[in-house]
Parts: sequence; C-alpha cells; structure tokens
Amino acid sequence: MKDRLEFTSAIKFKPGIIFSLLSRSFADIWNDELEKKLGKFDREVFENPDTVGVCTFVAVLNDEPIGAASYDPRQWPELCIIGYNCIVPKLQGKGYGKKQVNEMLRRLKEKKFRKAVVITSEHPFFASARNMYEACGFKQIKRYDDINHPGYWSVDYEIELG
Repeated sequence: MKDRLEFTSAIKFKPGIIFSLLSRSFADIWNDELEKKLGKFDREVFENPDTVGVCTFVAVLNDEPIGAASYDPRQWPELCIIGYNCIVPKLQGKGYGKKQVNEMLRRLKEKKFRKAVVITSEHPFFASARNMYEACGFKQIKRYDDINHPGYWSVDYEIELG
C-alpha cells in the first residue's frame, strides 16, 4: 500500500494538535519560553479560525498527523512570511518536510503572493531546515544575531513566487 500524504486545515483537529506536533519536533531545543510561545500559537489557531486558523495546516500521513505549517499573509500581495513548520522527528529526513514546504508554496502562489520569506537559525538544530529550504529554491538574503539562540545567527531566506 502506498503512503497517503494529505494537507488538512488545522481547525479540523482538536486544540492542542499544533502544540503537540511542534513540541515533539522542537524537543531537542525545548525551554520554558518556547513552550509558552507554542502554547500561545496553538490557542491562536483555534481562537481565530478565520485568520490564523486558515493560515495553518496539518500534514497527515495515512490518517496520522505528522507535521504542521503556518504563514502570515498580512503583507499580501508583496510578501508572505512562513511561520512554524515541522515534521515529527520519527519521520524527518524522509522528504515529508520538503513536500510540506512545496504545498505551502503552491498555496501562496495560488493566493498570488509575489515572494515568501522564512527565518531560521544557524544553530545546529536547524541545519536540516536550512538544507530543506534551499532544496525548495529559497535563497539566503540576510544574517543577524539570533536572539533565541545566543552565539548563532538568524538566517532569512526568500523565494520569488511569480
């Protein structure tokens, strides 16, 4: 049987799903501040289904949620900022993250955004994310002090959408 990967609106799930997926994915860099941020984001998705909820989706593999992605459309049409993006650790490195990013890009092109930006870190934890964004066509545009990971740079990536 072939694996079935679907991308579904986050609001079709129960509150807590986004937090669960993100917390498992970010477990190696977990701290109290991150826990608060992710909990707040999960609440925002479900308290604001017509805004934040619409801009967040869940990757579902064979009926099991395996990842999540979000975006901020407030600078439409010029720019879309990709937000949280994760695949659970047991399935990382199998191409699902790249498929999820490509799904995000497809949705952004459909909405007529001109470009998308994503911010990550040069912290070693984010090495696979940086590689994945580059494999999806993103180009590095800027580096600056990473306030969340002192001693590392934040890295901004950009891709033209049309």
